[in-house]
Amino acid sequence: MKQRILAITLVLIMLASMMAGCGDSSESEGNELTLWMAPMASSDAAVTDQEFWTEVGNEFGAAHDCTVKVEIIPWDSYEEKYLTGVTSTDGPDIGWLYMEMFYDYIEMGALADLNDYFTEEDKANYLYYDMGNILGGQYALPFIVGNPRILVANMDILAQAGVEAVPTNWDELTAACDAVLANCPGITPLALEWGSSHYGSLNGSFWPFFWSAGGEIVDAEGNLTINTAEGLEALTFMNEMAQKGYLGTSVTSCDDARVPFNNGQAAFIVSDTGNALQSDVANWDYVTALSGAQDAETMVAADSLVMFESCENKELAAELIKYLTSTEVMTKYHQTITDQPPITVDEEYSGSEVFADLFTKDSDMLRALPVFKGASSMYDSLYKNIQSMLLGELTPEEVLTKTTEYYDSNLK
Repeated sequence: MKQRILAITLVLIMLASMMAGCGDSSESEGNELTLWMAPMASSDAAVTDQEFWTEVGNEFGAAHDCTVKVEIIPWDSYEEKYLTGVTSTDGPDIGWLYMEMFYDYIEMGALADLNDYFTEEDKANYLYYDMGNILGGQYALPFIVGNPRILVANMDILAQAGVEAVPTNWDELTAACDAVLANCPGITPLALEWGSSHYGSLNGSFWPFFWSAGGEIVDAEGNLTINTAEGLEALTFMNEMAQKGYLGTSVTSCDDARVPFNNGQAAFIVSDTGNALQSDVANWDYVTALSGAQDAETMVAADSLVMFESCENKELAAELIKYLTSTEVMTKYHQTITDQPPITVDEEYSGSEVFADLFTKDSDMLRALPVFKGASSMYDSLYKNIQSMLLGELTPEEVLTKTTEYYDSNLK
């Protein structure tokens, strides 16, 4: 009996010791924050993303007696890395999510509501704070609200084709593409990235056309609404452009439209503003969006910083988020890593004069992707079905029907 009591006592002592050790570990981990960021620096940049954010993390750590571990997550494994990390013990305290990712993490309760960590004065200084209110909570702080997809033109090729200005609507684009085919042998009129392996290509290659046709991806209740007359109009227009040769001889082989454009082999591309500024083409111009059946609209990124519920020290993490988005850090970031517009009132615009007023005069043309259940999987299904359409394997009607049926049966 004594031996049994002794054994139980030893077990209790060991458990108490383990729990005490866990407590010490948590306290230690509370002074260490893990930050996952996305790669935005160009390949030839003087400072890498890792170097930039490590320096910022070290500055914060020195001021707050903590450690900030920084990891840059490659785009080609972005969603998989986050899902694996967040559903295990290896995830971040603070991360960078794009809109397609939000629903699942909110649904699983993985994101912390940030609202109580920001004062009214803090909120007033953020230009896009309200954009982070998603599905009833302030689960995001918009961090990169920029890189709108614009139609960029090689003006020397247009001059050779007899086209005097960048098109502003679908009819003008069609006429310009006809002129390029007729007068510029070997030139692809419009290079779109239908050969990419990732559905993110929809952001430039389809959504601007879809929205300008008057389409809506989901309704107020989150129901998928692409299978409409407007959706069919946008897809039919895209299919006709492919059939007429406007998108090149092998439509689904282009995985980076910058290559033919920079090589002088494409008259138009739909590019984000950051890549447009890095173009090798000296004489280029742009329009923000093309008018279709409705007003011109195009996609703008609204990537955001988030705090995960698993974070041990949320107060400290909130302070880090504020520091990451401070005028001091963001000014350096926009000047060093990526040429994006300010996200706060007190930061001056430091980008190219080419786009100085794009976010004011054309702001009503810019829209972010909606947050809804199964967004990433729906986008992937739609993208692959459109690729099949461009290869002649599906009709526009079949693309919309198949995608909607797949979504309603498997994702909704």
